Formats: sequence, C-alpha cells, structure tokens
Amino acid sequence: SQSGFEAPLPCVARRRPGPNLEDRDTMATHPTLGVRIDRICCIGAGYVGGPTCATIALKCPHIKVTIVDMNEKRINAWNSDTLPIYEPGLTEVVKACRGKNLFFSTDVKGAIQEAD
Repeated sequence: SQSGFEAPLPCVARRRPGPNLEDRDTMATHPTLGVRIDRICCIGAGYVGGPTCATIALKCPHIKVTIVDMNEKRINAWNSDTLPIYEPGLTEVVKACRGKNLFFSTDVKGAIQEAD
C-alpha cells in the first residue's frame, strides 16, 4: 500500500472454534507462517498486554489467550465487571471472550508451560 502499512495476517481456523487441547496434535499449521499456534501466554496484564491480548482473543477465537500477572488485585479486576483500565470498547471485548478463549491468571509458570 502507499502508506507503507501492511495489514496483519488473518487468523485462520483449521478446526472447530474454541481451544480444544485434545485436538492439539492434529491441528493444521498456519498456511503462511508454517507453525501451529493455538495457545498464547501474555505476561503482564497492564495497559499494553490486557487490551492487546483481549483483541487477539476476539479476532482469533480458535486461540486460547491467557494473560498472567503477579499482581493478584489486577488479575481479580480483569476477572470482574470493573476492569483495571479503560479503553473504548474494551469491556465489551473482554466480556465477549472471557471464560471462552480469554483467561486471566496469576499462575505465570503454568501459563508459560501450557503456551505454544
């Protein structure tokens, strides 16, 4: 494009929507990247990690997104109706995905081990 901006690659589901760990070994690889990605761990539930990964969860419903942080109060806020930060539309995004393919946790080690 003339602006130099390249649109991101779309997330392409090759199996039924939602994370299903039993299917993991038979999941197809991404057609362009050549890798299999179905579980992401984001370390840091602040102003960057929270909204960015919530958007990934919304746009890629076949990917399980776990956002971790050592701050239990912050994680509790992400798991409540009162998010710890404000961005226009963020509450709706989190409510649409949380508990489906978007999770918030203080179990940093476990989420890292589970991620691709």
